[in-house]
Amino acid sequence: MQQDRVIIETPEHVQFSYELAGLGSRFLALVLDTLIQGAGLLVVLILVSAINRLLNWTFPDLGEVAGLPITMLIIVFSMTLLMITYFIVFELIWSGQTPGKRIGGMRVIRAGGGAIGFTASALRNILRLIDSLPIFYLFGGLFAFFTRTSQRIGDLAAGTIVVKERLWEYPGEEDAAELGEEADDLAEAGDPAVRRARGYVSSLSPEQIQTVCRFIERRSELSSEMRGQLATRIAASLREQFPGLSLAEGEDPERLVEIVYQAHLQRERNL
Repeated sequence: MQQDRVIIETPEHVQFSYELAGLGSRFLALVLDTLIQGAGLLVVLILVSAINRLLNWTFPDLGEVAGLPITMLIIVFSMTLLMITYFIVFELIWSGQTPGKRIGGMRVIRAGGGAIGFTASALRNILRLIDSLPIFYLFGGLFAFFTRTSQRIGDLAAGTIVVKERLWEYPGEEDAAELGEEADDLAEAGDPAVRRARGYVSSLSPEQIQTVCRFIERRSELSSEMRGQLATRIAASLREQFPGLSLAEGEDPERLVEIVYQAHLQRERNL
């Protein structure tokens, strides 16, 4: 049976707890996505109808005998291609979200943490063809109900899970503006540590960047003891990839995490 939450531990031994998306909310998101796909399919049907008329006009002797199979083939192919590409494209450009999932406050992530990639997205969505059997995801829904982390066949094969989006995980508009101003101030001041760190930020994996960002954005919610422990662990892993950086004796390891975070912000803003 499925559980309500899953805990993911990063390579730096930082744990993050996610609330799994329930079958009900996932179903509603799927309904919305299906309606959007239906609108796209309607456009395809109009084009197919036009093509069918063209075939009947070009080959009048063949009539409906040739036109109907070709029309049906185009419709089935278009439906399958639209269903698969719709989810893949949105999951890649919106980091694991489709319009339905975004409205429902959900996101697809890797089971071990981190953003979903092309291979995982393609695999989980191609296998929708099996999950959707025999009618409207009955097969996939049964798998999701009986697996601990609510994974359908596509999720199990791709190593992905669907979690509820926590809005406080990322900075809001005011926080983002404040962080951006802080990065501008450091850039103008020419902080040498941040400037040196920018040369190494590109070597970090997306998971490491995500760990640094989440720590900085959530540290105020942590106890002082846990905050210090996490900062020490993250800083230890960063030192291996930032040989040009060093902290003064007795300096808080959190300072190194802040330096890397600001370097990342500046790099993203092309400062």
